[in-house]
Amino acid sequence: MTIFDTEAQDDQYLYKSGSRFETSKDKVAVDEFWFLNGNFITYKGISIDAGTTMDYMQRLFPTAVKGRLGMDKEGKLWVIQLQEDESGSSDGHIKIFFKNGRVYFMHWWFPC
Repeated sequence: MTIFDTEAQDDQYLYKSGSRFETSKDKVAVDEFWFLNGNFITYKGISIDAGTTMDYMQRLFPTAVKGRLGMDKEGKLWVIQLQEDESGSSDGHIKIFFKNGRVYFMHWWFPC
């Protein structure tokens, strides 16, 4: 399954510092993102990096943090889940993992 749901010849995966991005024509999407080595993302003008705490994320995504999923299956990382779209019409979502109370890893998930 690809993020853009295409199988075009020009589609590619790009990798940087363990993170994986998918490209299709002039679009780029994040499949997996590790908040390591200074890597960060910007959401509505706010940088999210390895120093971003769960408390700070609660200000940005109060519903997701309030409904956090608890520890992942290994019992080491907290997980919050963000809907892929505002209407909830997609089954896809973004999972953000926290290690020691700070943002650690982000993964786009969609059921097969």
